[in-house]
Amino acid sequence: MLIKTITEAHEIKAYYDLLKKAVTQEAQFFRLTPADMEGESFPTEDNLKSFTLGAFSDEGELLGTVGFKRDSFVKLHHRGLVFRMYVSEKAKGLGLGRKLLQTLIEKAKQDDGLRQIYLTVISSNLRAKNLYLSEGFERYSFEKEAIKMGENEYADEDSMVKYL
Repeated sequence: MLIKTITEAHEIKAYYDLLKKAVTQEAQFFRLTPADMEGESFPTEDNLKSFTLGAFSDEGELLGTVGFKRDSFVKLHHRGLVFRMYVSEKAKGLGLGRKLLQTLIEKAKQDDGLRQIYLTVISSNLRAKNLYLSEGFERYSFEKEAIKMGENEYADEDSMVKYL
């Protein structure tokens, strides 16, 4: 297994293929839809303030991903956001999510002045929440019916932070 920053065109294509599959097959765990990604630019750059990690099999298949963006506003620059974390169905239970998150944290900490990393998670996604808690994140807010999942169907969302 290789975890590295996604930078190449074929890796970006694999990222969108994996993410579109995720938000379609496991829509209950995502706040975005395939339509939200249509025509968007790749969400990160390739530096300590903005990056996307991919976990690749020995055969080069993308099995998981996670993104990071440091806040750019002066008064918020001490914070960074973890987003679009996903591990494919075939790789679940192998500790890949933990390795991606740990690699993200170690890489993000290399950027001077970063004091906290935060994220949001659908409240019913217990597997993800337990991973985040076990890696030192704590819940700091709860929003009832934060995400409209369908007609008259809403999901609650937790906000979590890890202080460095």
